[in-house]
Amino acid sequence: MSFLAVPGSGPVIDYSGQDMELLTGHGRLAGFAVVRLTVPPRFVGPVPHAHDSFDEGIYLLSGRLTVLAGTEELVAEPGSMLVAPRGDRHGFANPFDEPAEVLTFWSPGELGVSFMTERAEVVGAGAAPDPSELAQFYARHQSRLLP
Repeated sequence: MSFLAVPGSGPVIDYSGQDMELLTGHGRLAGFAVVRLTVPPRFVGPVPHAHDSFDEGIYLLSGRLTVLAGTEELVAEPGSMLVAPRGDRHGFANPFDEPAEVLTFWSPGELGVSFMTERAEVVGAGAAPDPSELAQFYARHQSRLLP
């Protein structure tokens, strides 16, 4: 059944101290999940990584980000979308002085949501996580850290 995802009606996942609002991918699944996130200025981003069980896309609504696509670092402007198919090395950061608004997509959605939900427990807003704990977390979700 079709449904309308209304901002503020879905659950919120912590992403390094920022609220990541789950627009779809909870309750009634559409095969993919979408979250909205504000990436704060000077955010260093996640360690380059790859997901082997789900695809990821990051669509930039406003601001700018640096994105890592394989080994290439590029600047993304509003309207740009980073597409990271399963197994591809990727990452992002906001080295700029203004926040960036993004929509992030995962397919299959339940795997991306599970990854991000547990990530909130492993990677908090404070100190850096223990490297071995982080590697174990990624492995549990069929993902790899690729510095």
